[in-house]
Amino acid sequence: MKRMDVSRIVCIADVRLTERLEAEADRIGLRETWSTRGKQVALKARSVWQPFGRRLPMAESPSDIIRFYVPRQHERAAMIRLAAAADLYLPGRGSVYAEDVALIGDGVQPWDEEKLCADQPSWVVENRMEPAPYDMIYCIVQRGRGGELARTMLEMGLCVPIVSFGEGMGMRDRLGLLRITIPQEKEILLFVVPPGDSDFVMDVAVRKANLHEPGNGFLCRVPVRALAVNSRMHLDRRKHVATMEQVISTLDQLRGSTDWRRMSAAARHHRGAEPEGLVRFTLICEEGTSSAHVRAALDAGAGGATLSLLSRRAPAPHEGGGEVAMASRARECCDLVIPRALKERIEEAVTRTGLFAESSGGFIETGIVYDAITAAGR
Repeated sequence: MKRMDVSRIVCIADVRLTERLEAEADRIGLRETWSTRGKQVALKARSVWQPFGRRLPMAESPSDIIRFYVPRQHERAAMIRLAAAADLYLPGRGSVYAEDVALIGDGVQPWDEEKLCADQPSWVVENRMEPAPYDMIYCIVQRGRGGELARTMLEMGLCVPIVSFGEGMGMRDRLGLLRITIPQEKEILLFVVPPGDSDFVMDVAVRKANLHEPGNGFLCRVPVRALAVNSRMHLDRRKHVATMEQVISTLDQLRGSTDWRRMSAAARHHRGAEPEGLVRFTLICEEGTSSAHVRAALDAGAGGATLSLLSRRAPAPHEGGGEVAMASRARECCDLVIPRALKERIEEAVTRTGLFAESSGGFIETGIVYDAITAAGR
């Protein structure tokens, strides 16, 4: 079983930009990508016929959430190339961030080693932008309740929410007849925010979504490094040479961080501290094969899981030889947050179910979690 410490790069971009990102990934040797469909939301401008005092309508932009895995030494160069290919530096286009993860599996090789190394000299790009520390807040709520939470984040000027969908697994099945009180369908919201605001954002999310009540959802925080973050919260007609979002982005570069625009006076979360004994444990496998793996993880002590669908894009053998044609295959992604002490036991349990077998084509991704909030508290 192979283990690799890598960087996971996540690009969130309008669906019309996906082709550019995939083409650039091919050029720099990122041979496999995994994506899921979601949406970025913003507030529309007030119509001249809309009465003042009425809440602004929300606009939804269909987007793809695409993940790439790269060696950590190539992280910055890959992020710059991907962001430049889709112009993610422009407000409203999307975001790109990276985090440290470990991949566990047999035959996991998401990049072309020869092409990646051979193309390295051309990755030296003149760009003053440097990845900055951010927090990615991962929030799961019952389907239909994410809209109000997303609106709150926009109206308070905190961030541009990214929304996707999934299904709850595990805890709901243990409740017997009471499971009908907890819907299976879930909304998954991602908030990419400066570290100085993450405590405030988490408190707002807990209160707005009533996460302190059983069955209402789950929240956790993951440290990331972001090169571009979508800051266009209002879709308004441009009135000046530069938009306010562009002015803010420039000030971020001049100041060297986002601390100057922190909204909360609360003490900052100490990112250098040891995580609270939690691990993000993700299973990725062929569509339709996840049930046995998740059941084994639950029996080994995991509390619950959230299932979402991925599309795997990888080179497929061409009739003439060589990997030039591209194919897309369905995958299932099961996210769990587990105690660090149970990691090895759960890993062994899912291994025995055949996760790494060729028929399942699965692997495990693990990463750091700083906080997790449920009805039981932090």
